[in-house]
Amino acid sequence: MLPKNRPTHPGEFIREDILKELSVTEKELAKAIGVLPKIVRGIVNEKERISVDMALRLGRFTKTTPEMWLNLQTAIDLWDACHSPHFEEIRMIEPYAA
Repeated sequence: MLPKNRPTHPGEFIREDILKELSVTEKELAKAIGVLPKIVRGIVNEKERISVDMALRLGRFTKTTPEMWLNLQTAIDLWDACHSPHFEEIRMIEPYAA
């Protein structure tokens, strides 16, 4: 069952829990985890997704797990897919009956 409201994007967690809480800039975070600042900026601005590579990096930096970051991204992806124009087509698929 999907939540009624769109889940929180991982970028918001980065913005609020890493950048603000730790007083780190996007550029400093990017340098610390070994990526370009534009990648961090894209995620923070909720324009980009969390990749497996980024989940590994953020998990290491924040002493969390990559699965946590991927679960946040998956929740967004599923919610968006279920609220896309194509979802009605998906709902019309008949389940396989053996």
